[in-house]
Amino acid sequence: MRVSTKAAVFKALLLAGAAGSITVASPSLAQGQAPSAPDCRADPLDPACDTSTFSPAPAHDSTIVVTGSRIARPDYEASSPFVTVDEEFLEQSSTAAIEEQLNRLPQFVVAQSSTTLNGVAGTGGPVAAGTSIQPSATSTPGAATVSLRGVGANRTLVLIDGRRGTPGNANGTVDVSTIPSAALQRVEIISGGASATYGADAIAGVTNFILRKDFQGVELDGQMGISDEWNGLEYQLSGIIGSDFADGKGNVSLAMSMNTREELFQRDNPNYPRLWENPETTVGAAAALGSGRPGVAFPNGTFAANLVNPTTGAPLANPAAACEASPRGCVITDYFAGASPGVPNNITAVYLNKDGSLFSGLNNFASRGAGDFFQPWPELDQKNGYYFKTLSSGTLAAVTTNTVQTVPSTRYNFLARGNFAINDWIGVFGQGLFSSSSTFTQLEASAAGDLFIPWGTGKYTGAIPGATPSSAVYQNPNVPSAVIPTQSVVNGQIVTTYAPNPAFNAIYNGILPCATAGSAGYNPTGCTNTEVFQAVVPEDIQQLLNARANPNGRVQLAGPLPNPRQSYQDVTTFTLIAGLEGSVPGTDWTWEAFVNYGKARTISRQVGYYSLNRLRAVMSAPNFGQNFTGTGNAFGNGSGATTGTCTSGLNFFGGYEGITQDCREAIAEDNTSIGTSRQTIVEGNVQGALIDIPWTGDELRFAAGASYRELRYSFLPAAGASAGREFQDVIVGGPFNTIMENTGIDAREVYGELLIPLLADLPFVERLNLEVGGRISSYSPGGTSYTYKILGDWAVTPWLRIRGGYNRAERAPNVAEQMLERQTGISLDAIGDGCSTRNGNIFSANPNTNTSSALDVQAICLELMARDNGGVYAPIVNGDGTPNPNSFYNPADAQARQGTGTIFSFSPRVGNAVFRRDYNPNATLLKSEKADTWTLGVVLRSPFTSPLLSRINLTVDYYNITINDPISVLGAGAQLLRCISPYYNPAAEGVAAGANSAADLNTPEIRARAQAAIANSESTCGDVYRFRSDGVGGETGGFRVSDVISTYGNEGQIKLSGIDANLNWSIPAGPGRLSLNVNANYTLDSSIRAFDGQPLIDYTGTTGIGALGVSTGSSFKYRLLSILGYSWGPARASFQWQHIPATEDGGEAQFLNGLAPAGTDNSGLPAYNLFHFNASFEVNDRLRLRFGADNVFDIKPPITGIDTDIDRSLGELPGGNYSLFHDVQGRRFSLGATVSF
Repeated sequence: MRVSTKAAVFKALLLAGAAGSITVASPSLAQGQAPSAPDCRADPLDPACDTSTFSPAPAHDSTIVVTGSRIARPDYEASSPFVTVDEEFLEQSSTAAIEEQLNRLPQFVVAQSSTTLNGVAGTGGPVAAGTSIQPSATSTPGAATVSLRGVGANRTLVLIDGRRGTPGNANGTVDVSTIPSAALQRVEIISGGASATYGADAIAGVTNFILRKDFQGVELDGQMGISDEWNGLEYQLSGIIGSDFADGKGNVSLAMSMNTREELFQRDNPNYPRLWENPETTVGAAAALGSGRPGVAFPNGTFAANLVNPTTGAPLANPAAACEASPRGCVITDYFAGASPGVPNNITAVYLNKDGSLFSGLNNFASRGAGDFFQPWPELDQKNGYYFKTLSSGTLAAVTTNTVQTVPSTRYNFLARGNFAINDWIGVFGQGLFSSSSTFTQLEASAAGDLFIPWGTGKYTGAIPGATPSSAVYQNPNVPSAVIPTQSVVNGQIVTTYAPNPAFNAIYNGILPCATAGSAGYNPTGCTNTEVFQAVVPEDIQQLLNARANPNGRVQLAGPLPNPRQSYQDVTTFTLIAGLEGSVPGTDWTWEAFVNYGKARTISRQVGYYSLNRLRAVMSAPNFGQNFTGTGNAFGNGSGATTGTCTSGLNFFGGYEGITQDCREAIAEDNTSIGTSRQTIVEGNVQGALIDIPWTGDELRFAAGASYRELRYSFLPAAGASAGREFQDVIVGGPFNTIMENTGIDAREVYGELLIPLLADLPFVERLNLEVGGRISSYSPGGTSYTYKILGDWAVTPWLRIRGGYNRAERAPNVAEQMLERQTGISLDAIGDGCSTRNGNIFSANPNTNTSSALDVQAICLELMARDNGGVYAPIVNGDGTPNPNSFYNPADAQARQGTGTIFSFSPRVGNAVFRRDYNPNATLLKSEKADTWTLGVVLRSPFTSPLLSRINLTVDYYNITINDPISVLGAGAQLLRCISPYYNPAAEGVAAGANSAADLNTPEIRARAQAAIANSESTCGDVYRFRSDGVGGETGGFRVSDVISTYGNEGQIKLSGIDANLNWSIPAGPGRLSLNVNANYTLDSSIRAFDGQPLIDYTGTTGIGALGVSTGSSFKYRLLSILGYSWGPARASFQWQHIPATEDGGEAQFLNGLAPAGTDNSGLPAYNLFHFNASFEVNDRLRLRFGADNVFDIKPPITGIDTDIDRSLGELPGGNYSLFHDVQGRRFSLGATVSF
């Protein structure tokens, strides 16, 4: 529903007053050991026994280094918004997945996790992670990433002990699941820009995983989690061992962990069958009916007005009435209620029941009797996991139940670290981190595409005609012709006669009656196309084929291929660090110099994919390949080639039932790809005090350093999936990628920081500090970036501190954005076809949204269509004033031909440097994106001494982030706009001058100006393409999305602002202590300008759109995580409450911003609450047990995204789905134990 509201700032402040903080219970020490733990059994009222998983860190005398600065200081107070999470919170989950726990915090928005894939180009929003089956240079199925503020995983810098983690692919993102849980001490999060301190990628901030140091002893841990349906088992075993040596001068430790997460399919979760049974939704049916049942596809106009009776062959006497000449007569009317056999139609496909009868479940013809013609097909359903249902519109939907709900994985992590003090001022340290993981993802079987068989009375020669007389003809190279033609001249005319081909008859004797001498069906002149397939084509399909206007036309097969698509990933990551550290005698200066080398290798094996060439060869052979034999290198008499066979034939219309293994092998195209990321860092840092500031009693402190960073990436796809190397075949349902060999980016950086005490010990100025810093980064390629920060910290009183400042952050283009070679994959283009008069973009051909230049755009689009149709121009109006039925702009067909927005594509993409090298040297250079972050906050520590008030701590921080020139994918829609719109192409201005309507565009002057605009070298017109526009094959000038090369560019703007509020309060209660922790985020602004020239749309209070790499779900009005805990001696218990408010659908944002409403009125998300329970008990000093229940009340996910403004007469449905921002897994339990020695 649409409710337009404007949030007031005072509401945010009210919320901030009631919300609170998540920080760690004990400080992290850069030098020395952490304070000894209190004995909570002896004194449970000790404040240090607070049950809070998060509490503000007390001041400490030892110097420490806080994430966000490299300067060691005698306190734990950061100048930017700062959150720390300890290992106890990370344990409070039924899963060992670190990212799942971090995503509970309001500062994070899910990116890629064990259940969800969000904010990735092409997904269109959050989808099940188990459906990610396309490993590539930019995608690693099964990985886990984090996204601060939801602005994208590659804008969140991941550190391990303050050093960069090893990226897993060319996008530069770090898989956080590679961090060994046994060695993890805490996670520090700074949610302001931090590029001045840490370099590129820290646009949104830093997530710093702090590992245990100087560990002594042995600790073993085990945990298991399982759903209340007793499935989805996950278990983890981990351990760490460490010891000092050489009289405490050195320490070594080893940590290991093993985690296994068993596969869990959506069908095993009661929530999904309940959704699938809903007749108003098509959830899970995105691949349409063609993936679930075999059938036949028909192009537009196949059944024209001259229909004949399929039994008698006579023209229909009364085509408007039902055909009475045979039991089924005019099959179109007889099978499909509401179809008119006298009118050309747009039927796309019909499908087959197992008994051979037909049904249609698509848009144009509902199954008669609301599904009476549909029958279950148990064998196929069980194998491919389809659930079929009749929608309330009367059509059928095939729902795949094989979707993986939780990505199964097996992971081994190992860490070894050590340090040794050579003397009092120099020491050595080293660390090795190793991770090996295996994951599995799955998607439904590919639909048969571009597969045809010949049909009709023509002789079988292994040839299949093209779509038009001028199109290429497919010739099966592996099957001999059924006939030997002989030409002779009779009465001056050339006459062709046919005789059976002995070679063909020898193969198919006893298989095909037409090739078996002596059989009743033997054809003495050789087999026809129909005769070689009629045994495997059901009678009802045959009647349809014979009733076509051209019964001898080729036949397009529609339906699934044999097996689901599956992807198996094996990822190996290691990082080696070695260096020197020490101090400068006579000063408090400390320094370090180290080398950091990391390597991540992903080996992906994909099965369930097929070679289109071999599929065609087998499928177009008689009986779908029965008794087929094919050998490669026919030109060289098979030298060096292998032979494929298919004994049974593929039995397409029988659901592949009973096919032999050799048939499966003959068409399979399993692929293995290898992606390797390597990072080398050489870095040196120094910090310490420079001079005393007498009036403050403190010191001017500094930090400085320099580094060299080298990133290299290689991607080796399988030969069949390598673009540019395999141009004679296509992998059905799979991507094409191009080899990337040792390509990458180098960075040279220097930085400096100062901590300047300004005032101290004055009225209302207990302490006033200024923190400044700057970094110069030189990238090759990429240019030079300058980042800096100016922060202030004002301790007004011992209990009130004000902090804030400014950060300029930059993110240099990563390896993929610059150097990605041609990569093809599934994507959703949000801009769509700008030539459509139904597109809502303000630069499109829609005169309602583009009031100044819509006719200019239409004129250029018409000329593009002519250019790509051999120069043949298709005017909107014919010379006699009648509408041209073949025109893209024919009003009668606008709804069918012209889309409204987002379009699906399977299109190629390259990096910016590669695009300029190979496709358009005039394309704009890619720049670093720049972010300006302002923060202002207060920190309150209770000034009271009473037991009820002494433990209250509150922080409230305002933040404002503006990202200019964000790097994003310039997809097909964006490339088209840069050609046709005067905003981007100056030559397009005034093209349609003199035209009053679209009918006036066909003049020599307008056409000449449109051609000149297309020829403008500054436009992208040479990079976009349209289909032919003469109506041949049903083509009328549509957008050839899959032929457009996408790349990366600097487009649009991102503006975020809001308030983080953090409360921590604990009091004595009975024999123990009661604590409350609340972490809240309130959004003031979440605006995106998706493309230059577009309006800035505020998505606050909606789910967002996922543009410019920003994740959907980043613009909720507010988010809360509250923890209520109680401790009593060795026992602790806590209750977590997660809350998100009612949220509008992202598609409503235009209406909420006062612009034209969206085409739908979706219900959005209702308010949602989730509760978790955790308890632990320390049996003794060595053993601690814990128990947890996630979603303890088993709160069901609501159906969201329901369209409340539909026209059922058009077959529209309200739809709806589960939001992956809600819990779809249901209640889960965990049990764990920790043993220490």
